[in-house]
Amino acid sequence: MTDLLDLDHNATTPVLPEVLAAMLPWLGERWGNPSSAHPAGEAARDLVQGARSDVARLVGANAREITFTSGGTEATNTAIRAALAARPGRRTVVTSAVEHSATLEPLEDLERGGLRVVRVGVDGEGRLDRAALERELGAAAGAGVALVTLQTANNETGVLFDLDGIAARCGAVGAAFHVDAVQSAGKVALDLRALGADFASLSAHKIHGPKGVGALFARDGAAFEPLLRGGPQEGRRRAGTENVPGIAGFARAAVLARAALADGALDRVRALRDRFETGLAQRVSGARVHAAAAPRLPNTSNVGFEDLDAESLLSALGAAGLCASAGSACHAQARKPSHVLVAMGFSPAEASGSARFSLGRTTTADEIDRALDIVVEAVEALRSFL
Repeated sequence: MTDLLDLDHNATTPVLPEVLAAMLPWLGERWGNPSSAHPAGEAARDLVQGARSDVARLVGANAREITFTSGGTEATNTAIRAALAARPGRRTVVTSAVEHSATLEPLEDLERGGLRVVRVGVDGEGRLDRAALERELGAAAGAGVALVTLQTANNETGVLFDLDGIAARCGAVGAAFHVDAVQSAGKVALDLRALGADFASLSAHKIHGPKGVGALFARDGAAFEPLLRGGPQEGRRRAGTENVPGIAGFARAAVLARAALADGALDRVRALRDRFETGLAQRVSGARVHAAAAPRLPNTSNVGFEDLDAESLLSALGAAGLCASAGSACHAQARKPSHVLVAMGFSPAEASGSARFSLGRTTTADEIDRALDIVVEAVEALRSFL
């Protein structure tokens, strides 16, 4: 596995050695339950409280606003249910057409029960249609809106949504504002308090932390209803014994991500991404970078390959040792055109011929050059059969 080239960091990231070192004691000699009233429990409780502060600092929050969860999906589901439970007379949720399935699928489920879901579109570069959003939050229409839930960055294209001012519009009509920050936290500067979000979803394994742990940011004063009940953990916001080893790893990953943002490490990632895209443009005819004109995460390239389908291309890349994807890892087995690219105006055939390459802080220039060679060879081989 060590010889694989990993350009699928938006799906998950390798656990850094420093993160693993922070986790290991809590997988062995330190076994306490944070709810236990003895020294082992107190040590675990202290670890969790310190970790809460570390995660909060990464996203411009207070420690008391962070609730640890099993991941971004649970955090998003909790935020949606909490916002609706606090506003029982309102039956509309506004979201975008390009959200992650962690948002879209629970809303589809609620929609079958009578909830009205408005899916705001995007333009050809994947940018949010702010005018359409503003119409939904107008004085008359906005009176029925319980929640606006939007991603900060798209997981497939890397496009950064312009969310400035949305919190104020939500507040004016009494709606809650949730952001899915899973892909942006640790990759771009993020200040949830300044953004004005009521809720935000975070995940450790997108920033070189472990899988199975995430966090829900809930602004001080935001009306809240737990999704999971059955115990006093997490201030009664999330029942169940805390994943102490995972939380220890999340905290260390958050500290490292914050330092990387401060020292310009993501600028190096952006330069490598641009090197990759330039190389594709020079060496692969018909290669097109989607959303190239929009503000994007520094690590993400979504590329369409003329006359090819992504399934065949990714199979060839994988056989050569290069890890990439056709979009969200959650839908990797679905074999359907990307709903994100379709919403951007691409035909199903065009959307089915696109691959996502996502870099990380561990990506090197040599890996980019090797990846380019693999992609060029794979495309040429596949086109020889056309």
